[in-house]
Parts: sequence; C-alpha cells; structure tokens
Amino acid sequence: MTLRNSKNGAPKMMLGFIVRRCAADIGHTPSPDEFAAWANARRQDGHEYCLFGKPISPSIAKVMFQQPGRLVTVNGDSFEKHWRGPRG
Repeated sequence: MTLRNSKNGAPKMMLGFIVRRCAADIGHTPSPDEFAAWANARRQDGHEYCLFGKPISPSIAKVMFQQPGRLVTVNGDSFEKHWRGPRG
C-alpha cells in the first residue's frame, strides 16, 4: 500500500527511504550537497524534474536528514516503481 497526497494523489514516502535511495544510487551516504544535487536532477522518459517538486538547497537537505520519519510528497512515478522494485 502506497500513501498518497490527498490533494493530488502523488506518492508520499518517508525522507529516510529517499535518503537511502540516494545513497544506493551514488554508492555512499550523501552529503547535503550531494543529496540536493541528486534530488534536483531526476530523469524520467528523457525529461528532468525535481523530486520534491521544486529545487532544494543543501541547507534544506541538512534539515531533511534530521527528520527521517517525515512523510513527503515525491514527483515521478518512476521513482516509486524503482524503489519498490519489480515485484511492486
């Protein structure tokens, strides 16, 4: 079961899961600078988008690291599918 934003139906995920996905993609625990760059430059079907709907700064990423249980809305169905894997 996927939690959804009640306003637009977009998927919601805990920040800790998103940070772990970033770590898996880059091969180590991200710094705030690395996490912001990773979240701001997502790609899907040849288009680039920001994972959180708008760019985040390294200082915002640092705050996010302190709130791993917080639920946030993420853009891009491919992110959700990629995280869940082929079993869905």
